[in-house]
Amino acid sequence: MGMRFRKLRNSLIKRYRHLRCKLSGGRRILILGDSHAGVFEYIFDNGLLLPHVINCEIVGGATAYGLNNEASSTGAFRKFQEGFHRFEHYDVIVVMLGEVDCSSALWLKATKENRPAGEYLSHSMQGVRRLVDWIRRQEGKRKLVLAGSILPTVKDSQLDNQALEARRKIRVGQRARTDLVLRFNEELRNLAATLDVSYMDITAPTLDPETGLVIDDVLVQGRVDHHHSQSETAAYWVSELRRVLADCAEFQAHR
Repeated sequence: MGMRFRKLRNSLIKRYRHLRCKLSGGRRILILGDSHAGVFEYIFDNGLLLPHVINCEIVGGATAYGLNNEASSTGAFRKFQEGFHRFEHYDVIVVMLGEVDCSSALWLKATKENRPAGEYLSHSMQGVRRLVDWIRRQEGKRKLVLAGSILPTVKDSQLDNQALEARRKIRVGQRARTDLVLRFNEELRNLAATLDVSYMDITAPTLDPETGLVIDDVLVQGRVDHHHSQSETAAYWVSELRRVLADCAEFQAHR
């Protein structure tokens, strides 16, 4: 009975939020991303961005690089297409990828092909551009947002303690992984400007200016985890979302 009641309660809350969004002129936001996009589910579940509605199409392990490949191991491009069609009435689309590129996938590829990891960033940008171009070819007018990667969390002393074997194979320090994220985000910001879409990230509030690495406050406590703490970073993402929404002339007209 308890589980049934909770499901009914959650269903009613969700319906209420959708109705409130409609009556208040809120936006319907779809996040297309890897597992790090789970922070936006946290934001919606805890009512941190009212009156707006958020839904997420999350593909674990998805990379920007892999969006170029129809036969990628995650099938991310196809899954994002399917997610888009399920929520094609949503009017804000956020693409959030990059952590897997910068913390594991590109380093594995670089080791295999004996090339610098940074050389693959342009191909990652091509993947993002491909997805954006596809979304723009669909009917309807939408605001597009590119979200930068989070900063790497795994310290050098923790490399062998990661849950995923593929990540344990990366023998690259946190500083080098962080530098690649910063380069990725800079190229993504430039791509957003080229495509005339919005850009956001939470680098500034989560980067320690003294160490040049992520601040300990946003780490998941008690275990080695390549995600940021959702509860500690949600407010930063809410601030960024409100900024990009306020930047949209259409959004201003709704208020």
